[in-house]
Amino acid sequence: MVMYRTALALTLLLLSGAAAGQTIIESVAAKVNQTVITYSEILQEGALLNIENGLPMQTPLSKELREKILDTLIVRTILSLEARERSLPVNEQAVTEMLATYEKLPFLSEFLTAFELTPLEFRMIVKKRLVVRLMTDEFLKRKFKTGDVRPEEERNKAVEEWFTTLRKKHRIINYTLP
Repeated sequence: MVMYRTALALTLLLLSGAAAGQTIIESVAAKVNQTVITYSEILQEGALLNIENGLPMQTPLSKELREKILDTLIVRTILSLEARERSLPVNEQAVTEMLATYEKLPFLSEFLTAFELTPLEFRMIVKKRLVVRLMTDEFLKRKFKTGDVRPEEERNKAVEEWFTTLRKKHRIINYTLP
């Protein structure tokens, strides 16, 4: 609750500064239970998606893409909370391997500098992405028997239904995106 109030107070302070002709630096995009997702996190995730796709990180994000990124961050937050509740460990070797893959991407150092991310902070981003993959794989194993090969479309539909169920289980507040 304290973190939410702090983020809200910061947002209100910055919005009041915007009314005086200053630029908005930060705003709250959503809240999942007690976890705040900021607009800068959406921009950060969008920049990372751009460089994963071989684009300069400054490539503009459409409003539709920003909304999809926000939904992805909401689901990632929910799955991180669920994994923490279940004490689900993330394989540190997998994190290290994924980091090695990212290090080969062009624009990565520019990304880390632009968003002022330390190696540890970037490692946490990668770890959260792996938690989503781990939790999704675990769900699919429970949903479909081993060796039961289902079309990708059916698997994706099952995952989306699961995400919808998870969203209903948590208190989510969305705010208007700039």
